[in-house]
Amino acid sequence: MQFTASRSLAAQSGRRAYLLTLLSLLLCAVLLPATVFAELSVYLDCKKRSCDGEFIRRELAMVDFVRDPKDAQVHALITRQRSASGRRFELLLYGLRSFDGQDFNLQVATPNDASNDQQRRAVLDKLKLGLTPYLLRTGLADSISVNFDAPVTRILADEGDTHDPWNYWVFRSEVGGKMENEDSRKLEETWTSFSANRVTEDWRLGVGIDHKQKNRQFLLEDGSKLDDNTSRNSITAAAIKSLSPNWSVGLGASGQQSTYRNLDLSQRVAAALEYNIFPYRLSAEKALTLGYFLGATNYSYEQTTVFGLLEETRVDHGVFAELDIAQTWGDASIALRSAQMLDDPSLYRVTFGGNLNYRIARGLSVSVWGESSLVKDQIYLANVDASTSDILLGSAALNTDTETKIGISLRYTFGSIYNNIVNNRLQGASFARIY
Repeated sequence: MQFTASRSLAAQSGRRAYLLTLLSLLLCAVLLPATVFAELSVYLDCKKRSCDGEFIRRELAMVDFVRDPKDAQVHALITRQRSASGRRFELLLYGLRSFDGQDFNLQVATPNDASNDQQRRAVLDKLKLGLTPYLLRTGLADSISVNFDAPVTRILADEGDTHDPWNYWVFRSEVGGKMENEDSRKLEETWTSFSANRVTEDWRLGVGIDHKQKNRQFLLEDGSKLDDNTSRNSITAAAIKSLSPNWSVGLGASGQQSTYRNLDLSQRVAAALEYNIFPYRLSAEKALTLGYFLGATNYSYEQTTVFGLLEETRVDHGVFAELDIAQTWGDASIALRSAQMLDDPSLYRVTFGGNLNYRIARGLSVSVWGESSLVKDQIYLANVDASTSDILLGSAALNTDTETKIGISLRYTFGSIYNNIVNNRLQGASFARIY
């Protein structure tokens, strides 16, 4: 009894200490004083795939990069999207403090065959240009000079541009393999993929082929061996037509083989209509899309399903909605998707999910993500009980009514507000790890 009471008191004491620590951090975030800058302070807001932050901070030594937007005079938000011939980067510069209301929107496009270095230098050059109006109002104005060079990249004009020998088509392919070998476990995995895409202002065309094979072997304690072999093959094709700044329509087809979902071969054709509350040209910053689809699928199964079928054809329809926002306070996305079999309304699936990255206060941010599905459409389940190996190895789909994933993280950073110095020595060495 004494031991239990002591353990309970210790747990309560630990919780109090945790709450006090968290409260102290929150107070620090709110009460830390603002900082006065001599020159120009910039908050660089971009994910790793949108820009090379280390490269930009190293090359733009004339400005002070800060860790928190509340300490900045300029908030530089950089986003990236696929364009007709490669990548299109959008730089949104928001003036803060003494530059309040002085905002700029710049874009730069890079061709599909541009290297990572060419892409990051194109973004850097455009960022330099965007920061010039702010730098002109600092003591660095006398150090600025202007040169007109031939453009590193260019935006292809339109579909009438006859100088493109590929007619806007972009092709990608990948072949890979993986092997692991331990005394009691072996893994062999191979995958291949190929895609062809054509993107213009009026059309988005694409076709893709994927193959994945995974073979696993386990040596059990009694000396027997357990083999687990799974494969997945798919082909997809779609044509999307831009009807107006807000409306789009699409037609698509696909085929799939999957041992996980008991699919020997399935073919599908479907059409969809989508409306964006905001014009599509603003999709890098914000998009609120609403849509409806209608499709038909022919299923062919490896094993007899729970409905006693080896083949069937189903017609389904559904609606979807998604909100995506990237702003100075963070980014967020919310999506709702639903699908229902027309011949049997009791077979349906509804999925709701999203993520939020929000800056609460100086140095304090929260990330929340999750997805939950109501599953009533598993017509592909085999009419046999799942084996122990299927359950433990996750090699076959299991009967379920719901699927849920959720996570949250709270991050607090304090100390020096500056983020100028770049030093990545031994960054990937992991020499201090035990394993």
